[in-house]
Amino acid sequence: MNDVRAVRAPLTGEVVHGAGRGRGLGFPTANLAADPGSHVPPPAVYSGWVVRHSTGAVHRGTISIGSNPTFCDTTDVHVEVHCHDVSDDFYGERIGLWFVARIRDTVKFASTDDLVRAAHLDVLRSEALLASDRGRRVLTGALAADAETASV
Repeated sequence: MNDVRAVRAPLTGEVVHGAGRGRGLGFPTANLAADPGSHVPPPAVYSGWVVRHSTGAVHRGTISIGSNPTFCDTTDVHVEVHCHDVSDDFYGERIGLWFVARIRDTVKFASTDDLVRAAHLDVLRSEALLASDRGRRVLTGALAADAETASV
C-alpha cells in the first residue's frame, strides 16, 4: 500500500447518476463529476473521507478511480465512492473527497464475483487506514477546512 501525498484541498464536485452497477453488486457508489480544473488522482482504489457540503456530514469511504475495466464498456475515467456508513442517495449534492491512502491498482477481474471479493477486502483495508493516525489527521484537516468554508 502506498500513501498518497497529503492533499491540501479535497477533490470536489457534484454527485451524478452512474451505471448503477455498484448498488447491484452490494456496493452502492456516489459518482462524482469532478469540478472543472480539478486534479483527479491516477486510477486506483483509495481510502478517504467524504464531506457532504449540504449537511457537513463526514463519512468513511472507499474511492475507485478508473474506467471500470472488468466491464470493458468505456475508456472514460470515473470517480466513484462507496460510503461505508450510509446508503443515502447523494444525487445532485456537492461533496469533497479527502484522500488518506492508495489501496491498490485498478485491475480487470475475471468475474464479478472476484470483483466483489476484492471490494470487500478494499473496504476492510480502507477502514483500517481511516482509523490510523494518518486517517485521523486527514479527517482533522477536512473538518477544519469544512468549518472554515462554512463560516465564509
